[in-house]
Amino acid sequence: MRPAVDEDARKRAARRAAAAAAAAVFHVLFVILLIESEWIPGFPGRRPAEPPLLWLLLPKAAGTPNKLLSHRQKGPEQEVPRFYSLPITLPPPVNAIDPALALGRALACGANSFEYLTPQGRTQCTLVPWHYKFDKYGTIVLDTQYQPTQPKEPKISGAEALARERNTADPCLAAKAAGTECVDKIIFGNGH
Repeated sequence: MRPAVDEDARKRAARRAAAAAAAAVFHVLFVILLIESEWIPGFPGRRPAEPPLLWLLLPKAAGTPNKLLSHRQKGPEQEVPRFYSLPITLPPPVNAIDPALALGRALACGANSFEYLTPQGRTQCTLVPWHYKFDKYGTIVLDTQYQPTQPKEPKISGAEALARERNTADPCLAAKAAGTECVDKIIFGNGH
């Protein structure tokens, strides 16, 4: 029983080897065919070169007048037009924000790394993440007594105040004062 198994294994190995050799020969022949079709000019599979463009210059037809156009005639009275070119001026550079610089500044001015910045670096931060003070050892610590100042409301002029009142007022205020139906409620259905 053992010799029959070895014989079958040998036959399978021989078939596999023959198939691998045939595949290798096929690949080599295919590569050779590709190389020859590209570099050998007389290969029949190659596309023929396009013929050169042929220009035909025909003589003038009989009976056509032989006169020059008026704009091509130059006389002593005609002056050659002069063209002036102005120097190219570029607009002033826009204060563009460098994204890498802005990201680096935002990371450096964050709450984690703000205390490690130099005094010059701290002055470049537009927004201080937390108010600090120095303790008795010279370490920066959070100032818990600090109360931030509330931003003052900007002063507005009389015209701006009237415009704000007009835009935020009740649309049915005049109708209520007159005791009539509100037009806004009739049209839009949202009277107050």
